[in-house]
Amino acid sequence: MQKLIHLLLILSLSNNMLFCQKKTLKEKAWEEFRNEHYDEAIQLLEQAVIQTPHDPEIYYYLGWFNHYRAYDSRPLQGYDYSYSERIFHYLDKAIELNPNYGDAKYFYGAECSGNAFLAMQNYDVEKVTYFFKRAYKKGAYPDWLIEFGKNFLMSCDKDAILLTGGNADFDICSYLQLCENYRTDITVIPIGNIDRPWYVGLLKNGLNNGIRSIHINLTPQQIIDIHPFKWKGTEISIPISPTDRARYDLKEDFSMLWTVHPDLQSERMHAKTEDEAAQKRTYLSPQRAILLQIIEDNFSRRPIYFSAFAEPSFFGELDHFFQNCGLISRLTPIKTTGTPHNFDQKKIQQLLTPKNLEKYHDIQKNNIPRISRMIMYGYANATLNLSDLYKEEKNVQGIKNLIKLYTDYLKIDFDTEYEISVIEELKRQLEVI
Repeated sequence: MQKLIHLLLILSLSNNMLFCQKKTLKEKAWEEFRNEHYDEAIQLLEQAVIQTPHDPEIYYYLGWFNHYRAYDSRPLQGYDYSYSERIFHYLDKAIELNPNYGDAKYFYGAECSGNAFLAMQNYDVEKVTYFFKRAYKKGAYPDWLIEFGKNFLMSCDKDAILLTGGNADFDICSYLQLCENYRTDITVIPIGNIDRPWYVGLLKNGLNNGIRSIHINLTPQQIIDIHPFKWKGTEISIPISPTDRARYDLKEDFSMLWTVHPDLQSERMHAKTEDEAAQKRTYLSPQRAILLQIIEDNFSRRPIYFSAFAEPSFFGELDHFFQNCGLISRLTPIKTTGTPHNFDQKKIQQLLTPKNLEKYHDIQKNNIPRISRMIMYGYANATLNLSDLYKEEKNVQGIKNLIKLYTDYLKIDFDTEYEISVIEELKRQLEVI
């Protein structure tokens, strides 16, 4: 009898453990999504939403997963605007059930941006503008993000070219330029998208009242034929403007030399000449090839900046030539590390003023988790970099002013532990002086 009771107890515990380990449809969908089984993930969520029709997270996942399947995986057969409207429907429902659902608003903005890119292919500036306005009306660009976008663009010199990261910085700049007519002298380019031939053509041609063109000395046929190019590490001489020669006190025979390394590699073994050993063939990706073209054709004509929020691997080691301006960096003709040109102190000072941070506190109320923290770090890094410069100058009052500015405008208990660590670092720098 005791053995039977013991066996029943074991079976009971086993059943309880199996019950506890049973995954929900939402959890199963998440697992399928991570394994890139997008159709299966979406089917599971469609079942889940029938069971729990008032769960905003399920609608959010349906919007996100469908968006990912349409834009970030392989081409989706049969994609059209009706599919996009389904994504909007799911995200609308998530926001209706949870009006403060910041990630749902982020993907609503991303879906609008995706549609705007499709409209750009047809040079339809009216539709491009419509989608960025639609994102704004849904709350994808709250006050703190609009303020950030203005600070971002304000940091550029007149007629600049600004290479951005992705939705976090490109979309808000596009909204400001197209919908508020703010800093339309700047050409804003998402660096990850320059491998698309149609987009390179758009940059060459421009978009009336929307996107200012840049110089691209390639024929339409060459643009259509963009592909990986056979390439080894090669030093390229970049033309320099007379303004930059004067600004950096460069001699007439000085050249900006950028060693452009290949960023793709195949398993194919190849010897370029008969007297060299075979090596794995390397290539210049379409993205890096067009970046080289943009820099080569425009650096002597217009100021060029890069976003601090872009993926560094896209820079092709151009960051050795960057001058930090706070939220962005200016491309210079010289390697700046360890030189007085590593930071543009005046630009960072112009950024970190009370009038440019009045709306920052709104990040607490209208948080968009996918980008909020990134923006927080951006302002904090600018503050710490300026403090470093003040420390070198032994500018006690400058650091005290920064501590007050950060305390009054940037310490909002959004991430209390991090914010305190920034203030403590500022105080340490003050003590060193």
